[in-house]
Amino acid sequence: MSRKLHFGTILLAAAALALAIAWACLHRGPWYDEFYTQYVTRPGPGWTEALRTSWLADNHPPLFYILARATDWLGRIETHRLLNLAIGAFCLLAGAATVRDVPRLLPAGAALLLLLAGNEWSVLSGSELRSYFLSLCAGALLGLSLAALALTRSGGSIPRRMAYGAAVLIGFNTHIVTTLIAGSLILPFLLVAVLQRDWAYLRALLIAPLASGVLFVIVSLVQLPHWQANTQSFWIEGGLGTARWSIEYALLRCLEANPLVLAGALAGVAIMGRDLMRDRSGCEGIAILAQLAAGIVLGLALLTAIHLVHPLLIEKYLTAMVGAVSLGMALACGRLLRALGPAAGAMFLGAALLLSLWGLCDHVARTTARNSWYGTGRYVADIRAACPDTLVHVDRFWNADVMAMSPADNLAVAPAAYRTVAAHFGFALEPETSRRMAKDCPTLFWAEHDTRHRFTDAAILAHLRASGFAVKAITVRRIGDGWVAMATAGPKPGLLTPP
Repeated sequence: MSRKLHFGTILLAAAALALAIAWACLHRGPWYDEFYTQYVTRPGPGWTEALRTSWLADNHPPLFYILARATDWLGRIETHRLLNLAIGAFCLLAGAATVRDVPRLLPAGAALLLLLAGNEWSVLSGSELRSYFLSLCAGALLGLSLAALALTRSGGSIPRRMAYGAAVLIGFNTHIVTTLIAGSLILPFLLVAVLQRDWAYLRALLIAPLASGVLFVIVSLVQLPHWQANTQSFWIEGGLGTARWSIEYALLRCLEANPLVLAGALAGVAIMGRDLMRDRSGCEGIAILAQLAAGIVLGLALLTAIHLVHPLLIEKYLTAMVGAVSLGMALACGRLLRALGPAAGAMFLGAALLLSLWGLCDHVARTTARNSWYGTGRYVADIRAACPDTLVHVDRFWNADVMAMSPADNLAVAPAAYRTVAAHFGFALEPETSRRMAKDCPTLFWAEHDTRHRFTDAAILAHLRASGFAVKAITVRRIGDGWVAMATAGPKPGLLTPP
């Protein structure tokens, strides 16, 4: 009965999360970084060319780009995002293999799925064509695998070994911040194995990190010059305040994911403390939590120190830590679930599932309402539908700062993004050399991703006139991170206006 209850909770929470992510994928507009992913994983260039010119030239290991390229048949960004569902399904199967081999972790597995389903970052990262959801899954699966290794002191069954190997491979080769977090999580377990001289346990822990670490080092040797060049002038703000805020934001998302599971985790820690008082040699749970906590603190300290020298921390990059912290909370809550009887356990899990489902509804609404290029694109399409002769101009000038950033693919991404959104809403863009003004319909000047600075109405008008447009006045409508300027025709540039 207990196994069915926990497995049922896992399946219900996973199914609800999958539906929420799928809905958000299909109903959320894309943002700049997703256009970047779609561009560098387009089917045109060969695999070797893409690896050499785009993926290895990026700031992070190319694993996610490889997965995105392998699934380019999914099409446009909204459907290509469904790759994350396949990633989630794979990690769910890997986690199932782990708890099947170590049944003691089954209650923690149920609590973990409740926490992930209730966490805003699950839907947010799962509905983006970026690597953050992969990092989230890696952090959770790696923590679960380490707990299983610590409990059994062996690699276990072949499926469980494969799950651990996959977690380490993903953790070390997805994102540079994820790599540092994954390494920091593993290190305390390795140190304990060495101190206890448990060489079989050490070998079970060490083989996967060595293999994945060698791959990471090889890739890093190629990428290091690119990392240094790409971050000479970087957009992430430095300073301790930025690092502290990013860490605090990520931790708060974990703590607020499911208040009932949080309360259960606190109760579980209290029970573990009681167990420790009764038998100091028998409380494995406290030892595992302590090692996980040490790894998380070590990782955050290391990232903060690097950030103070070379800014690299924002909350979005910490999704692997979110997965690991969620696993730690789940382990503590799992101790409470093991102490509860079937009836009390069913009531607890049922109430916690309802809380996660309630949170999912809010997270989907908030995620799909986030700023995207579709906000301004839809506004342009509505104006053109009302007056079909409307002309629409875009200008590289509005995105010059982003297009100048390394890697070089940024130069082509913004123009490609405008074309993609225009095609999505069914309107045409004027050629870049065109200076045409509509006679009987509006002339629109469209810009997106105005995030690092804000063009004033006067600056927009001045640039349009300097570019050769016969613009007398403009009305600017700002939507999200973009804007659309509607122009009123005026005298041609260079002609004097009669008194």
